[in-house]
Amino acid sequence: MQKQLSRLDYFTLKVLIGLFEFKNGSVVAKKLNSTQPKVSRALSNMREVINNELFIRQQYGLQPNAMAKRLYPLAKAIIATYDDMAQIANAKPDHHKVLHISAPEHMSSFMLNAIEQVSKDLGISRTVDIHPEVENVEQLIAQGKIDYCFSSRAHHQEHVQTCTLGEVKYWFLAVKKNHPILQDEITMEAIFNHKLVLINNGPIAELNELIDLYGQKIDKNIEISLMTSSLFMAFEKIVNSNDICWVSSVFPYFIGEQRNDIELVDLTDFYKKHTAEINGWKAPLHLLQYHDAHEQAFTDALTKVMKDNLIDYQACYENTQIQ
Repeated sequence: MQKQLSRLDYFTLKVLIGLFEFKNGSVVAKKLNSTQPKVSRALSNMREVINNELFIRQQYGLQPNAMAKRLYPLAKAIIATYDDMAQIANAKPDHHKVLHISAPEHMSSFMLNAIEQVSKDLGISRTVDIHPEVENVEQLIAQGKIDYCFSSRAHHQEHVQTCTLGEVKYWFLAVKKNHPILQDEITMEAIFNHKLVLINNGPIAELNELIDLYGQKIDKNIEISLMTSSLFMAFEKIVNSNDICWVSSVFPYFIGEQRNDIELVDLTDFYKKHTAEINGWKAPLHLLQYHDAHEQAFTDALTKVMKDNLIDYQACYENTQIQ
């Protein structure tokens, strides 16, 4: 048996760990800079040495069995020891990696700046690949296809960790310059007399639910002309119509302020007052989501930088209102 165990080399143990964490052979191959046939051969080798199936193919990927669950922490410990030996031996670790991130378009630069700051502080190199925001982002994180996501709502998914960065503190109404709604007091009825343009930073179903609840409150069928994750597309829509865009968080303010064809009205108090009257509705948060297999030092540093930078962004906006 001892001789057989010697066949479980570094790569094979990395495959075991990868399949346990991501449940997908193609994802593991990509992360190990290898090929799917080589990963399959490593799995076959493990099954022969251990004399156990280890992973069972199911609808949503390879599921670890009881034996794989017992071996996983041992394999993690062995690989960690290998990596420590490499550092002591002055072997240059592979610090250059591609990070696949997902964020709303108008928040991508905020996340990119944080990653660059952390990479500089840690003396490592990261290439960032920005993916468009999608509804199933948590499933993509669990599969290893997205590394980090900057979002506003989260649902439980195995292996996906969620860290709260701060509150979504501000809400704005964005309209074209000299829009008729700006001539009088802004009321809920006045807002919903126009078609809405919505930014879906979270699940579309929840956004639709909120609008439906508002409609029931004022006994009105609310029309939505556009629902998009692109703030820039939303702004183009409102400058060419009398539609109204409802946007959350402080980030749209800094983009809107760079344009001379848009008015941004802070409706934070208005929003809080009316949503507080809707039972069961919870205000969104700024969240960082990631796979629990990621290196903790980088993730902890990224979380801290994003929290600090978010506070700075919000303080910057608050200072503009005092002046």
